[in-house]
Amino acid sequence: MVDGVPPQLHPQLAALLPALPTTPAREVGLDAARHRFGELLAAGLAGAPEVDVDDLVLDGGLPARVYRPATARGATVVFLHGGGWTLGSVADYDGLARRLADGLSAVVLAVEHRRAPEHPFPAAVDDAVAGTRWALAHAADLGGDLRRVAVAGDSGGGNLAAVACQQLRDAGGPQPTAQLLLYPNVSRGADQPSVQAFGHLPFLTLSDMGWYTRSYVPQGTDLGDPRISPAEGDLAGLPPALVVTAGVDPLRDSGRAYAEALTAAGTRAEWLDLPDMPHGFAHLGALAPAAEAALVQVLARAAVLLDGD
Repeated sequence: MVDGVPPQLHPQLAALLPALPTTPAREVGLDAARHRFGELLAAGLAGAPEVDVDDLVLDGGLPARVYRPATARGATVVFLHGGGWTLGSVADYDGLARRLADGLSAVVLAVEHRRAPEHPFPAAVDDAVAGTRWALAHAADLGGDLRRVAVAGDSGGGNLAAVACQQLRDAGGPQPTAQLLLYPNVSRGADQPSVQAFGHLPFLTLSDMGWYTRSYVPQGTDLGDPRISPAEGDLAGLPPALVVTAGVDPLRDSGRAYAEALTAAGTRAEWLDLPDMPHGFAHLGALAPAAEAALVQVLARAAVLLDGD
């Protein structure tokens, strides 16, 4: 049983707490942590919409999967999955990619970026940039519009999406038209009030956050590198952003601060907070209707962003 359940947490999500694993990932080990995360996503993302799905191999042998909804309006969304750069896969996140494709009426390209600790930083960054760059060049081949390619990610994938936008801006050439960041990990440190308030909850624990970082970032690497902590990068001249935070999430404060910093730097950014949702709500919809409703709300706002309004 989890102690200290925040009163603002939606009752449907609070009801899930007894079934969530509480043993830290570092104690169960990498393989077991990946397995139990995959099981959670399989249950939480069940019942996803039917869309056309094809596996692809992008330039350099980078695996990806493309999702085409029955009705597409021209946008292409590069999706970078979460899991702390360590857990998760395109297959694990299949149900969320399907929901994105259906809810946004967009072609979704899910990139199988390399994971730590087998492939530490900056491997995932390199793959995120390469996958997004490929989509910017080949969106028409996927049935989309070359001028409407966005990048999206959740949690650690939100980190990669934010970093990819900065890297592509710095490199010149084609740029994404929008970025959708779902409860992204964008800054180093654990001194934000939301970390202290919610870091004990099994949706995302402070212990696991530390383990993810240690697995991903080689010892001696500066955590202030903008490719690790995009909040410390140059935030001017980036694509319009929708930054989504969950009210009961250790990452809430850093996500809100990132949205505010983007705006202060002259980048168009909208901050959407779901006050009664926890970290990871987007992959819990089949277990809690309130989480599915929250995702629908997110997709409605993201659709407006993709349409350029």
